[in-house]
Amino acid sequence: MIIEVKDIRRSFRSTQKEEGWKGALGLLFRPKYQVHEALKGVSFSIEPGSFNGLIGANGAGKTTLLKILSGLIPPSSGSARVLGYDPFQRNLDFRKKIALVMGQKAQLWWDLPARDAFDLLRAIYEIPDRLYQERLHTLTELLDVQRLLGTQIRRLSLGERMKMELIGAILHWPSVIFLDEPTIGLDVLAAHKLREFLRVFNQREKATIILTSHNMDDIERLCSRVLILRSGEMIYDGHPQGLTQEGERILRVRFMTPPSLDELQKATGLSQHLIQLGEPETDNTEEARPVLFNIKQDQIVSVLQAVISRFQILDMGIEEQSLEKVIQRIYSEEKAGSV
Repeated sequence: MIIEVKDIRRSFRSTQKEEGWKGALGLLFRPKYQVHEALKGVSFSIEPGSFNGLIGANGAGKTTLLKILSGLIPPSSGSARVLGYDPFQRNLDFRKKIALVMGQKAQLWWDLPARDAFDLLRAIYEIPDRLYQERLHTLTELLDVQRLLGTQIRRLSLGERMKMELIGAILHWPSVIFLDEPTIGLDVLAAHKLREFLRVFNQREKATIILTSHNMDDIERLCSRVLILRSGEMIYDGHPQGLTQEGERILRVRFMTPPSLDELQKATGLSQHLIQLGEPETDNTEEARPVLFNIKQDQIVSVLQAVISRFQILDMGIEEQSLEKVIQRIYSEEKAGSV
């Protein structure tokens, strides 16, 4: 295995300040601390050349895990091995074999033209000139940015800048690439081109990739394996299709007078997390919001009979379950559990 994680835990301690000047004095002389557990005993292993999705709601521990695997921070307990190295020792050979790309953080020098920034990276990584030119040509061609190499990084659009960040991160041809929200803020076309590049690079170079994203298109189109974190714990590790169970459907119903979720739960006998409010279909009024029942194929008739006998409905429809809907349900369960 190229990555092995065993019972990784990571906690952060922060000070708590009360209101007013007494709170400020207390912060100086008698500080109170709060401990937040970002990761709670996470374990998994990754095979070479695989493309893996790491997903979870904000605060689930995704970025913390990537920072541990790339050696930016140590775990509080447990162990991680990447390419046979302990990441936090920051061995020079280890750093030459990995890359970390964070969609919300610029890593190139903004005042330099892209070509000059890449030339600096070539010197830092001691890449032979011929090999550097070949790689730069390949990457800029795949991402269609050859014409922008002479432009200052700061003058590029978000999508163009993200492409340059990605090129800069993999010029040294890493064996392992960590991508933290690489398509965040990109338009549909830019995100598509970035995804296509990552897919081709993974297939050609057999690089091992771990991708975090809130965009389920990224996960469905790129990843053969999904790891889901919820409140610092690993709750799923497997193929994306394993999340959308065979036979699952979404029954979409709009009511004349929308009942409460509690009333629907009592009428149908379904668990609360299987009943959700959808987005308004025609306007922003509550009456336009459909109710979504996440049920099995063989439950459709009984659920419809239950709601028709108790409430007046405007219309209904049946949809196949999607990965995005499943993940939304997992996120909503997490929020409900934290209240």
